[in-house]
Amino acid sequence: MLNQDVEKILSRLEALEINEVEIDLEDEEGNIISTSFHLFSKDEFEEGQLGYREDEEGNSFVGNNEGDWKESWFVIGYDEDLGDPIFVDISNKNYPVFTAEHGMGEWEASMLYGSLEDFIKDIK
Repeated sequence: MLNQDVEKILSRLEALEINEVEIDLEDEEGNIISTSFHLFSKDEFEEGQLGYREDEEGNSFVGNNEGDWKESWFVIGYDEDLGDPIFVDISNKNYPVFTAEHGMGEWEASMLYGSLEDFIKDIK
């Protein structure tokens, strides 16, 4: 599963040397909300894809229909309060960072950062 893009992303995250981060995000009403995320270590990464990209038996959840998990999405962590995934889209070489509500029956990605670098700058 670890292709060159994923390896690059994991290396950048490992360089942070932290797994628990807090970020201030703006909600739909414009209020600033402090959100805690757990970022996966390289060792946690493959298990972290369970329930998003595939099930425990290795059956894929990836699809091409609206609301499906996309082939280019890889989970890099989760919201510690809500459990929502935080993921990158490797189809864009800036590696934008998204989240989506879990348990809704379909995935509606909401961009948090236009690039992995912007995300990393915000948590340093």
